[in-house]
Amino acid sequence: MREFDERTRVDREAELMARLASLRAAGADLDAAALDREVLAAVPFPPKIQIQTTTRCNAACGMCPYPVVTGEAGFAHEEMSLARYEAILAQLAGRPVERLSLFLMNEPLVDKRLPDWIGRARAALPEATLGLFTNGSALTGGVAWRLAAAGLGELSVSVHGFDRETYEAVMAGLSFARLERNLREVFELRAAGDLGSLRIQLVTGDVPDIRASLDRAPPALREHALLKAFSNERALVGADMPVPSSLKRPRAAALSPLCHRPFVKLYVLASGQCVLCNCDWRRTVVLGRVGERPDDATVEAVWQGARYRDVRHQLFTGRHARGLLCTGCDYAEVVGDD
Repeated sequence: MREFDERTRVDREAELMARLASLRAAGADLDAAALDREVLAAVPFPPKIQIQTTTRCNAACGMCPYPVVTGEAGFAHEEMSLARYEAILAQLAGRPVERLSLFLMNEPLVDKRLPDWIGRARAALPEATLGLFTNGSALTGGVAWRLAAAGLGELSVSVHGFDRETYEAVMAGLSFARLERNLREVFELRAAGDLGSLRIQLVTGDVPDIRASLDRAPPALREHALLKAFSNERALVGADMPVPSSLKRPRAAALSPLCHRPFVKLYVLASGQCVLCNCDWRRTVVLGRVGERPDDATVEAVWQGARYRDVRHQLFTGRHARGLLCTGCDYAEVVGDD
């Protein structure tokens, strides 16, 4: 498992996935109800939650479907309302949430509400790790300070290339010079102790060209870098893949590796819709909708609902319904143990 994926894995996730792997290896023939009992006994409430506050991004990265999907007819940008966000936080308060991440299929820092919304999340979930994943284009020293002061615990900056040529080829629309300037400000504040306990990590794609540029990077940047796998996300929306998947080997087993996402993580779009995972750009599997409206479900009801139960059983057995996004996805293989 690559460094970033390993670091973000929570304890209950590791225990549950090990248990499910053992049952699979033993050939356990669990029906959907029996599997559901196994899963909900370990994780009756999602330990990891990812929330999209806005659908917008300011880049067109080569491994990401964003520029493809948002350019399609019928796509409309959205922002989550404060009322919906507060209703979700109220449902999370006092529950065993270990990680809450305020980004999903977007660039979170285009949403100027983020410091305030992180503060609200910290008040609701004082023990949880609050995380943010940004491309760094808007990450000035001042922004980093406000995020840290609000209670952000982990700041991940996507740096897919450590020289101008590699970076700007992969992260189209962004400036490497601007990133360098922003990172300099942020690390100066960190060195001065002005960002408190905020953990900062540079997350870089585990593909040959990007790794080669990392090898040439200054030690001050290399020491903060973590490798992250790229899956075939763009291929899932029928687009070309100018930046390849990180998968380096053919599938060896009859059953594909078991993806952890539907077993431990809830993904909430700005509309309140809960989708299969962060690869489900076209909302092919909507598991429910959470928020403040009378017809919205609760987080717990969605997590324990029949639609999730069905998807989990399909993944466990390897008998995917026709058209299920997971059929063509290589994420579970990409992040598996090397």
